[in-house]
Amino acid sequence: MTPSSPSSVKAGMLEGVESALGLSKGSLPKPFYTRLQLWGAVFPTNTHGVPCIFDPFGRAGICGDWLLGSNIEAAVLSGIALANHIADYSQSPGTDPGEFAVGLNHEFQPLEGHGIG
Repeated sequence: MTPSSPSSVKAGMLEGVESALGLSKGSLPKPFYTRLQLWGAVFPTNTHGVPCIFDPFGRAGICGDWLLGSNIEAAVLSGIALANHIADYSQSPGTDPGEFAVGLNHEFQPLEGHGIG
């Protein structure tokens, strides 16, 4: 995928909103202010291959698109997985916390899947 300019990304996003709303191209008013950050390392090359990472002893969790892929769907699925995992952990008093550890001992693997585009 070739790098995009901020102006082409903004135009594409506005066209996508118009399309999703069933509006004709160019029918939305031009925004009076926009800010767009294009990330230099948008496509991760490796992953843990787990939907989230959770350390029950440190009471810390990590989620993000880089764990499952390189798109918004992967980010959402990762966040949901972590939320569900934390809920399961908090609703299981008396259970060995080590049973809820996820992703702490996984080696990084080449990323499978595809990016948007």
